[in-house]
Amino acid sequence: MQTVIEAAAGSGATQSLYIPLDKPSQAISLNVRKLIGRVLEGEIRVPPFQRPLRWAADDVVKLFDSILKGYPIGSLLFWKHTFEASSLHIGNAHAEVPATSDGWYIVDGQQRTTALAASLLDLDQRGDKRWTLRFDPTTNRFLSGPAEPADRGRHVPLTVLGDLRRLGKWFQKGCELDDDGQRRVEEVQQRLLDYEIPAYVTETKDADALRAVFARMNSTGVRMRADEVFQALLGAGPGDGHRPQGRLDLDRLQRACDNDGFGEPPRSEVLKAVLAMSGADPSKRLEDLADSEIAHLVSASDATEALTRTVEFLQAPVSGGAPGAGIPSYAFVPYPVAFAILARWFHLFPEPDETTRRELARWLWRGVATGVHQRAAVSAMRLQVKAIEVRDGSGQMAGSLRRLLDATGEPASREWQLDPFHAHHAASRVEMLTLLARGPRDRNGPVAWRSLLSSGDRVAREIFSSGAWRKLDEPSQMLARTAANRVLLDTQHSGLRAELRKWSWPADLELLESHLIDETSRAMLESDPAAFLRHRGARLRAEVAVFLKERAGIGEPRLLPLESYYEADS
Repeated sequence: MQTVIEAAAGSGATQSLYIPLDKPSQAISLNVRKLIGRVLEGEIRVPPFQRPLRWAADDVVKLFDSILKGYPIGSLLFWKHTFEASSLHIGNAHAEVPATSDGWYIVDGQQRTTALAASLLDLDQRGDKRWTLRFDPTTNRFLSGPAEPADRGRHVPLTVLGDLRRLGKWFQKGCELDDDGQRRVEEVQQRLLDYEIPAYVTETKDADALRAVFARMNSTGVRMRADEVFQALLGAGPGDGHRPQGRLDLDRLQRACDNDGFGEPPRSEVLKAVLAMSGADPSKRLEDLADSEIAHLVSASDATEALTRTVEFLQAPVSGGAPGAGIPSYAFVPYPVAFAILARWFHLFPEPDETTRRELARWLWRGVATGVHQRAAVSAMRLQVKAIEVRDGSGQMAGSLRRLLDATGEPASREWQLDPFHAHHAASRVEMLTLLARGPRDRNGPVAWRSLLSSGDRVAREIFSSGAWRKLDEPSQMLARTAANRVLLDTQHSGLRAELRKWSWPADLELLESHLIDETSRAMLESDPAAFLRHRGARLRAEVAVFLKERAGIGEPRLLPLESYYEADS
């Protein structure tokens, strides 16, 4: 006869993922005092499959207000586990904790547990003000942030309320409250620390069952992101020491992409690549996939190999024996959609010939020129993923390439428009790649793009600082916000005009031209910023238009692998 657990294991569209527990969880109740005490001792920790902390300061205030009002704040779920001595985070604070045989992983309730511990314990949160709260007994309210100087003796820090002795010291040293106010504070402290929270403690050796519970509980309400659900169910985590390499761990795949300074793509984009490689819809969530799709997900080793080949192709120069897209880092990829589609290509066709690689690069740039690769174009992404497939017969690679090129269409040459610069926008990334293709230099030699990326959004630095260009007329101010006012130059200055003025014409002709500054604009740099921006802006627009035309092969004949001229596409 089939048991209840066996029946539960066999039901549902994604039954293979949602594994039942060996036995029901034990229901307990613990107060806030005991909860934060266990956190401080390292007896409660966060497992690797948990999502990042997302709460803002307002969420923390609402939690404490709910406790003060006696509202339920939901139950917690813990997994009994043995821990080694280690360093852990409590909010943004670090704490060294001992080993314990009676530890609990937080399966559900990380945000609430962290908010309580980080706000009530007296720890150095290293400037993270989400956890800095105070209580105003005159208004009976919790407030975010430290007290103003005038309120320091009347507003009680929550770290003081977290411990009886700290409150006693505060009453003796800094308190300006009368007896009624102090009595009210004591009542609030007792109400907070004695607040009982329902919880469940689970004992199981099957980490996958806990993943299932975690994903199910967090897929309702404020839903987990698609990559968080995937990582929780299929990524590496506690209990995986004997089989970590076999899992489709998105974090590990991210790291595999970081070859030769390419950087780690966002985990959400790696997930799309995994689904595309598997022939699934990259826009779907794991729980929406059919059993057959889950069963045919790409293996971890195949995914790693395909992503490595994708990165190599993106970084390869546009000319040479093994041409590529000429994009040295993920930070320069105009549209992330192309990354997922290329991952599927290199999964099915790992070693394309020179002609195919050249046309693949043109496909990428044509999608940029026509806008087909825009993030919002989900239907176009699905179409292109389906276009890459192995059909019966020969000519599969040529047929897939033809369908890809058909999907992007033939772009027309057009004038480039300069929009406000933002390093995360596709147009700005095209402009940065155009400037990078000129081989920007300084007096020490070529400017290293890796050093530029280390500064985050300031990859392309302003020539005229905002203090200088805000004095200009409105059209010139608009230009100053674009790449016309940007160069790829790594210096310590916020405005690079002073640095560029050290270079003279024609002695430093090569240096200046590497940043798209000619003799005319060099003279304007001294006395006429508005004219400089107009002149360099016109040159940049023309330069980007040529860059895109060459990269996309606009007006050039389409070339397919030799096999396509002998075999009909099946």
